[in-house]
Amino acid sequence: MRKTAASLVVFVAISGISQDRPRKMIIVPSTTPAVGPRWDKGVVEDGTYKNASVGLEITPPPGLDFRTPELKGNTGTVPLLVTINAVSAPKFFSGREVMAFYADALADYPENQRSTESYLRKVVQGNQKEGFEALNGSSENLLGGATFARQDFQKGSRYEAVLVRACEAQAIVFIFAASDRDGLNKLIGATQLKLDLARSGCGSNVPDATQERE
Repeated sequence: MRKTAASLVVFVAISGISQDRPRKMIIVPSTTPAVGPRWDKGVVEDGTYKNASVGLEITPPPGLDFRTPELKGNTGTVPLLVTINAVSAPKFFSGREVMAFYADALADYPENQRSTESYLRKVVQGNQKEGFEALNGSSENLLGGATFARQDFQKGSRYEAVLVRACEAQAIVFIFAASDRDGLNKLIGATQLKLDLARSGCGSNVPDATQERE
């Protein structure tokens, strides 16, 4: 049951973004006894999203404003997601530009499905079922000094890029939407990510990442 939840969550998220609606997340109740992380939903201060429980801070590209962060699930249990969207003002003929973020607790995933590659594969499979075309193969993209796996998609006149990194206990996912691939690259390049390597569990093999310790 839980193995299909990640795909469902991801393609619903992207579908909502494409149509300029707030992103929706679907939580499938877990049947496992796994214990989830003690997350809270975080706060937005001076245009920056801060979540010490997840271990990061995010500043969106100029022109995009954060909406209210959400905690999907009950802290300390699984499944558990933290999510927030940043959107631009409506644009004629091209729709809004969007940057969305979520963290997905991995405690109740089978151990062989907790890698970046496995999580990205679920993203691709779920999105293809919803009519999104995967453009070329996956690639790597630096964000905040950390290496993410990236997959671009197209559906109609909308382009989207999904960046995934599986860390020790969570998958960190960014979704960008724009009217063309150049727009995607500009959004990604203008997004600022600050990782607390110890708290996020993303310290291993993260080159040149900003490290914040208490």
